[in-house]
Parts: sequence; C-alpha cells; structure tokens
Amino acid sequence: MITLQSIPRSVRWTVPLGLIGLALTVPFSAPDGSGMQWDEAVLGGVAASSAWAVVRLIRTMDARAALPWRIVGVAALLFMTAQWLTAAFPGPQLDGFGLDDVLLFAGACAPLITCALLARRVRRTRSTALVVDGLIITVALLTVTEVLRTPLVNPAGAPDDLRSLVLAYGGYAAVMLGGGAALCTVSTAALRRSASIMMGAVGWQALAACAEAMAIIEPSWVWTATSDVAVALGMQTVVVAASFAPRRRTKQTARDSAPQVSRLGLLLVVGAMLSLPIAIAVMEVRGEPHPVAAEAGFAVVFTLMALRLVLRVREDGRVTADLVRSEDDFRELIEASSDGIAIMDGDFRLLFTSPAARSLLGLDSDTEDDVSLLDLVDPADRDKVHAATVDVAAGEGPPLHFRVVGADGSARDLEAISTERPGSGRRVLYLRDVTTRRSRERELERMAYTDHLTGLPNRAMLFGEMATAADHDRCLVVLDLDGFKAVNDVAGHEAGDQLLVEVARRLHTVVREDDLVARLGGDEFAVLVAGSLVEAEDVAQRIVHALSVPHRTSDWTFAIGASAGVSALGAAGGQLAFREADAALRAAKQSGKGCVRLANVADSPFVVPDAELGALVDEGMLHIRLDAACDADGRIAMLHAVPVWQHVLHGTVRGAELWTAAERQGRSAELQGWLLRQACLEIAGLDDRISVAVSLPAGHVHPDGLAGEVEAALAGSGLAPSRLILSFTEETLLTGSAALIPELEATRCTGVRLCLDNFGMGHSLYALLARIPLDMVRVDLAALASRDDTDRALQVLAAIVGTTAGFGLTAIAGGISAPELRDAVLATGVDLLQGRGHHDLTAGEVAALRTVPAV
Repeated sequence: MITLQSIPRSVRWTVPLGLIGLALTVPFSAPDGSGMQWDEAVLGGVAASSAWAVVRLIRTMDARAALPWRIVGVAALLFMTAQWLTAAFPGPQLDGFGLDDVLLFAGACAPLITCALLARRVRRTRSTALVVDGLIITVALLTVTEVLRTPLVNPAGAPDDLRSLVLAYGGYAAVMLGGGAALCTVSTAALRRSASIMMGAVGWQALAACAEAMAIIEPSWVWTATSDVAVALGMQTVVVAASFAPRRRTKQTARDSAPQVSRLGLLLVVGAMLSLPIAIAVMEVRGEPHPVAAEAGFAVVFTLMALRLVLRVREDGRVTADLVRSEDDFRELIEASSDGIAIMDGDFRLLFTSPAARSLLGLDSDTEDDVSLLDLVDPADRDKVHAATVDVAAGEGPPLHFRVVGADGSARDLEAISTERPGSGRRVLYLRDVTTRRSRERELERMAYTDHLTGLPNRAMLFGEMATAADHDRCLVVLDLDGFKAVNDVAGHEAGDQLLVEVARRLHTVVREDDLVARLGGDEFAVLVAGSLVEAEDVAQRIVHALSVPHRTSDWTFAIGASAGVSALGAAGGQLAFREADAALRAAKQSGKGCVRLANVADSPFVVPDAELGALVDEGMLHIRLDAACDADGRIAMLHAVPVWQHVLHGTVRGAELWTAAERQGRSAELQGWLLRQACLEIAGLDDRISVAVSLPAGHVHPDGLAGEVEAALAGSGLAPSRLILSFTEETLLTGSAALIPELEATRCTGVRLCLDNFGMGHSLYALLARIPLDMVRVDLAALASRDDTDRALQVLAAIVGTTAGFGLTAIAGGISAPELRDAVLATGVDLLQGRGHHDLTAGEVAALRTVPAV
C-alpha cells in the first residue's frame, strides 16, 4: 500500500506548488495560444523538478536497473526545454510544427518506451503478442470514439487547419492507453508496483491529450487547466514509479522473473475489450446506422483478436513443450542424483520420493508415495522433526538431523534441508545419508569430552557445563587422592590405572543424580554439585569417607584417601570457582589430608591447641553428636557417636577431620579415651533399649589398653556393656597393630558388642568372620552398586543379609537417603536402618525423639 510517507519528498512539495502556480497563471494565459503562456513556464518548472528527482533516484541504481528510468528522465528535460521555449517566445514565432513540438513529441513518447523496457523484464515476454494486444486496445478505443459520434477523421467543430492536430491528439491518447495497458498489465513481483503506477502516468498523459484536443475544438481555460494539471501529475507520477523500482537488477531466477498480473492493467484491458460490444448494443438500441469507420474498426479488432488467438495457441504449445522437456530433465536429474529428494505436504505426507530418497527412508519400490514422513522417523526424533518443520520456515535454521529405522532394524542417520514455494503448501526435502559422518562426529565428540581411562567427563566438558546457565545454585568440588604416587611406585602404573577406575566407580555411588563427576587429569577429580554450599560440603564429606575405604587392585590392597576443596559457582563463572576450589584443596592438603575445606574461609594452619582435651571440654569446644539407626517399627535402637569440635575459625569440625587434626598433634589417644567416656555418659541416661556405637577410625586407633579404657568408661557411666558397640572397618584391622584384635576380643568378653563397618567392601570377608567374633555388620547401600542400579544394590544387600544371618549377626543398612527405599531395604531382612532422618543430634534431642516414631 502506498502511503504519503512512502512518496518522495520532492513530489510532496512539487505537486501542491505546481497546482498553485497553474491556478495563478492559467487565467492569464490565452487558451488559443496567443499572448504570453505563463502556465507553460510553470509546467517547465514541474518538469525540471521531475528531471532532478529522477536523476537522484537513478544515481542509487545500477546501470541495468536505471535504464527504463533514464529514458523518462531525459524526456522530462526535453519537456522542460519545450515548455520554456513556448513560454519565452509566445505568438507566431514558434507557430506550426516547430522545435518545441519535436521536443514535446519526443518527451510524450518516453513513457511508452519505459513501459516496454519494464515488460522485457518478464520471463518469456513475446514482443509480437504485446504489440497485438496494444493494437487491439488502441483500435477498440478509436472505434468506440467513432461510434459515439466523435469522429476523429473529421472532428466536428475543429478549425479546418487544425483538424489533423485534433486527430493526432486523439490517436495519441488511444495509443498511450492501449500501449500502456498492454505493456504493464503483466510484470514481475519486484516491478508490479512501479508498472501499475506507470499505467497511472500514461492515463494522465492520455487525459492531457484529450483535453488539448477539446481545447482546439472549443477553446476554454477549463480545457487548458485540465491539460496542464494532467501533464503535471503525469510527470510527478513517473517520479513515484521510479521511487518504487528496485535499485539493483541482479541475475534473476525463474521465480523472480515470473509474470505477475496487475489488477489496474487487467481492468483497462477488459474495459477496452468490453467497450466494443457495448458500443454495438448502443447503436442497435438507438437504431443508428453503422459508420464506415466504425465497421472498419470492428473488422480490424476482430482480425487482431484472431491473430492474438493464433499467437496464444502457439505460445501454449511452446509452453507445454517446455514444461514436458523440463519435467523430463528434472526427473532424469532426480533419478541420477545420489541425494534423496522428497516432496511432502503440510500434514507430512510424502507426495513424491526419488529412488534415492526411497532407499534412504527405507521404502520398498511397491510402497505408495502417500505415507507420512513421521511414521518413518525414529520415535525418539519425531517431536524434533515436527517442531523443526512447523516452527522453522523452509530454508532457515541449521540442517535437520534425524534417524530412520529400516524394516531389517538397521538405523540410518539422515540430514535434511528444505525449500518451499510461498503459498504452495508443499515442502521439498533434500536428504543425505550422514550415518558414517555422524558416527565419526559422535565418536570425536565423545573423545573430546570424555576421559579415555575412566569414561568420566573431562576438564573440557566440566568447564562447558559450568558455563551453561542454570536456574539453581551450583558448587564445585575439586578433590585429589592422598598417597596415590605410592601406588604407581609400588604396584606399577597398571595398578594405578585400575585404582583410578575404581575411584570413578565409587564417586558415582555417592554423588546425586544431578551431580556431574569429571576427571581433571592424573589423580585429580571434580564434582559439579547441583545445590547449595552446605549440600556440596556434605557431598564432599561423603566422597572423602567413601575413598578412605581400602581399594583392591589385582593382588594389591591400598589404603589411600582424598582431600577436597569446595567453592560456590557464582556469576563470575567457572574459572573463578575452579581457582577458589583449588585453593581450598591446597588448604585441605596442608591441614593433614583426608579432609574438606571451603573456599573464602580464613584458613590458618589447622592446629590443635596445646591445652589438654579436658580444657577444651571445659570451654565447651568439644561435643558429641549422635546419628540414629531405627528398627523396622521406626523406633531409634542405636546411636552412632561422632566427636565434634567447635573451632573459632573453621566452625564445626567433625569426624575424620577432627581425628586427622588430633593425630598431627599426637593426641588421637586422648580423643579416643574422651569419646568412649563421653559416649557412655550421654547414653546412660537414655532408654535402656538404645545402644551407642563408637567408631575406631583406621590409622588413629590406639589398641594398647583399649579394653581397660572401655571398662573404665562403662564403670564411670554405669552403662551396661551390651549397650556399647565398637565399630571398625577392615582397613582399621589392616593398618592397626597386632595388639588390636586381642584387645577387641577381650572387650567383647565383657559384653561389649563388635560391629564391622562397610561390610562387603573389604578384601576377605570370610577370613575376618573367622578371625574376629563379631556381633553386628553395617552395610552402606550406596556403595553396593552404581547410583542408578538400585535393584542391583538391593540384590547384593539381600545376599549379604543371608550370609550374616547364618553367623547370627545383626545387619545394619546405611545410606538410606530416599524414603521409598525403606520398605525395599526392610524386605531384604536387615535389622536396622540408618539414613538422614535423625542426624547430628544431641542426647536431649534423642530423648525427645524417642517418644514418636522415626520418619
């Protein structure tokens, strides 16, 4: 739609100024041409403005695109010169057919030449057909004029010496309308608006010619004003047409040069053709005789129409032959192409498939084409194919990749690009088999983002994942194995590789579903935790605990550990988070290894003060926290005592970190004695059915006098020996001195029970059952299988319970983190469940919880 803002600025000020100028000058210009012609001077100014505007537009076009408009620009200059000559030399100086008339005639013919050049832009333009169409319309208009008793051969009322001029003006008007309508009725999509506007310019020119003819027959300033206004508007209409023309004429495709029908041109053609039967009907109704000139015009029009019909039949024959030849060429090209070509409609039905496409899609030669593409696509890719087709326009976006499964079950990866002709409702698919390429790409991608030894994501994938935006908190845990170098030095690098694979397996058993485990290189690993810093610290603690269990590689058993640093992943990105976590890891190493450190915490050397542990107790810095284990009815039956130190800088320090700190200062024996005494004291005041377990950590237990310490702790608290449980792992036995087992046996003789922790993860289970008289075993469910294979873990747990039941042992299942696992674990026959339902409690909190079922 043409708006006022889309019209060139020069037109917007030239038209009103020109109309005002004509309104002021026409009354003072003699209609018969005598005297000063002031209106001609105004028209010369309008022509100058038109020429200047067209020149400015041409400067923005390339040479080929500017050619039609250069013609009208020159015509505007000729018209300007003619008008100013007429205005400058009024009267008889330029009477007759002089220079000004030559210039006017040349300028008046220019619009038809421009229309012809525009018509040549249409694909398969036939000049003969255009000439015949123009002649038909022109003769029809002249014939209608004769029928209406306005004979152009002998114009009534015209001076004898000017009748030829009247005839010229009338013929010019008919030629302009006929030629312009014929030439501009069909154009290209890019030129349709310009061609339609050019028909308007031709119409103004025809109106001006008719007004000039009437001014000769009946001199009046009305006809002069009509002619002048039509001429001015015609020139400015040409400027508007040029402004809507394309600036570049590149090599056009068949679609770009396809014919587009102008409604205005079609209306003019149909009106001219219908005018003949209407004129004949009018003559018959009036009973008027047919003038000889009218009958001759009818004969000429009908002859031209017959000629046009012949040309149309020949054109249709050529078009049909070209279409058949193009179709044959197209079919041969498609059938010879190794790429598949398919055409589908908006409902994904395949309307056409080339032989190569049928092979790629797994269609038999007998299969009908009318099948749905989605039925052939792998179900996993159907939603992707549907969305990519519906939501993305054809030819836009990246190539579409999907998989098809053949009748024999073989899968094939296909790449598809598409094109669509606007409004057709059909999409052409170009298919290519990229199975080998996609397989190589996937393998290269896997190699680029996966550690070849452990199968874990590597550093590149970890940092890529950290760079991805997330709508929840995330933290980074960086960990390093303690003592790994000794494994390579003692057992060789093959054993070291086996140990790294085992570490990767254990990491998967303790992290959560949404956490990402990666290997950074060597013995360094990282975990991207989906959660808060508190949750990440808990994950790191569980990792350190899981990796402290002895590792078996071929004929060797190694007791190694791990240290971890934790940092929050903030807006600053993964690089900063990694540097902070790495700094926290170094702090953990300096603090004695086997511990966890958080980033952005003031890390000073982690040193136990020189004061006695009793002084720390008096100052309220050393406490006991209790983790509960429940029976099948949900009642608390056993508590696990964990030492906790309230450090002024590091906050709460518990478990393995506290034992490590005490060992560095040579005070682990004091911590062991205090833990036994304090655990007995705090539990003695609770329900008699609640027992307490005290862990003897590997590398920190002091067996000398252990039985005496236990007896003194029981005596000092009044706790029944059966309510005390000493818990230890196989690593404790392997790394302890030879006096440990006798001390444990002596302690059991007093009624204290013994529990083997991490049962099922050691080296020789039956040998331990034979050596040590155990009472209980504890199994960590998460360590029995990978984190995604709960059924396998329950199967192993059932086998362990069946084995220990034969020895009369109490089975405890730990690591029950999900409530839905409770019933499944109880079904295996375990006696007690230990999870996170009641964790990090004081004795007072346990007493309160004892009155309600544990959840």
